[in-house]
Amino acid sequence: MTGTIALDIDGTITDRNHLIPDEVAHYFETLHKEGWRFIFVTGRPLSFTMMTLPKLCFPYFLGVQNGSVLFEMPEKKEVERYYLSLEMVHTLDALHKNVEGDFLVYSGYEKGDTCYFRPDYFSEEMRTYLKKVEKVSDAPWIPLKDFDIQEQNTFPLIKCLGSKEEMESFDQKLQKLEGIKTTLIKDPFSENLYLILITHSEADKGIAIQKIIKKFSLPAPLITGGNDNNDIPLLQYGDQRVAIEGAPEALTKLATVIAPPSEECGIIEGLKKAMENLS
Repeated sequence: MTGTIALDIDGTITDRNHLIPDEVAHYFETLHKEGWRFIFVTGRPLSFTMMTLPKLCFPYFLGVQNGSVLFEMPEKKEVERYYLSLEMVHTLDALHKNVEGDFLVYSGYEKGDTCYFRPDYFSEEMRTYLKKVEKVSDAPWIPLKDFDIQEQNTFPLIKCLGSKEEMESFDQKLQKLEGIKTTLIKDPFSENLYLILITHSEADKGIAIQKIIKKFSLPAPLITGGNDNNDIPLLQYGDQRVAIEGAPEALTKLATVIAPPSEECGIIEGLKKAMENLS
């Protein structure tokens, strides 16, 4: 049996260092040689993803920043893109006025995955946290006084960050805006923070894999896998659906297989069980 496997990256196929273990990379390569096609879709920018995926030595498809940009890999050939306007950045700025802290605006891969941020809007504690994230991002961070960004007028992703309560409340306000999609997830770099990923309404992981499958006539059946709320649109399209142990309840309810943690290379066991279920 062969088909298509569509997976989240960070926390699904990676270890604690946000890298794919050799065992997982070798297993994927074996499956590819057997005829399985792979799609990887992440909330991360391309620069971060390229630190994670270099062990994969076969062709695959990739969606970054929740499906804002889709690629054929390893050539990095762009397939589709869906970006937010600078006007939307200003709309969010006005809506965010009474929320503690601030948000981050990402440039996209064609501008070096630059992160624009306003350090004066953050507390000292949050600025310390942002410095830690910047160190592992492998992309430039540019401090600004305001988001009157002259270098470009479209952006793939805006990221709000704060406590769970703050982000849940702000997400409710965002639901009133047209043309965007929001996803609330736990911050992978902090035990206490949550993130709202804001993208174009056509940019989500489920839409991304459907577009790739249709455009390139990828084979059925489809196995999907993930570990957080932004993977819900991804999982729901799978004939078999793998959730990583510890994923939010909304995701595990969709799953046909619960895999061990990614630190234990659990995606291997998860995919094997999914394939058994299909046979």
